[in-house]
Amino acid sequence: MDKKQQIIQAAYELFCLKGYHLSMAELANMVGIKTPSLYSHFSGKDQILELMINEEINRYFDCLNSKLISAESMSCKQAMKNLFLFVMEYFGDFSRLRFWRTIPLVSNEQLIEKCGQLIAEKDQIYHKRMRQCFMNGVNNGELRPGISESALTLYLVMTQGILDGMLLYPKENGRNTLATQVFDAYWESVRAIQER
Repeated sequence: MDKKQQIIQAAYELFCLKGYHLSMAELANMVGIKTPSLYSHFSGKDQILELMINEEINRYFDCLNSKLISAESMSCKQAMKNLFLFVMEYFGDFSRLRFWRTIPLVSNEQLIEKCGQLIAEKDQIYHKRMRQCFMNGVNNGELRPGISESALTLYLVMTQGILDGMLLYPKENGRNTLATQVFDAYWESVRAIQER
């Protein structure tokens, strides 16, 4: 790993612990260099954080996209459950979950706007593909006739709710069982009557 990547990795670890308030001195110390040496690689903390945050956003959405592609051949129920459980697994790493929940707390307005824009662009693609999966479920009779797209919104909100719970209770045993039970309860409320 080259020095720039070491710095970005160290910034990731510190950001998970301290958020935007990590210092260049702490970062330099973690990498084993003097603080002025950081400036030979980057213009400052905000550039490091922007690169590091963008790297993680792209990593997550690349993984999610891969799961979405593999889910295209599945039933609506299988696809939605697999994606739901993938998200739970991905964010089962507590530092990763903290990282994502810390992004909105960045105090640099320009940086938060750039990150928010990238997340929104990636999210738009994800939501479009989830909507297609959901509509396939309606069209093939897996979901209740006449069900509205608000049921898909509920799915997305349910996912965020579980992630918030994971942040509050990071060592909770049986998290996967809970996630499965929550998904199963959701599916029971949206499935077509004949689907079992």
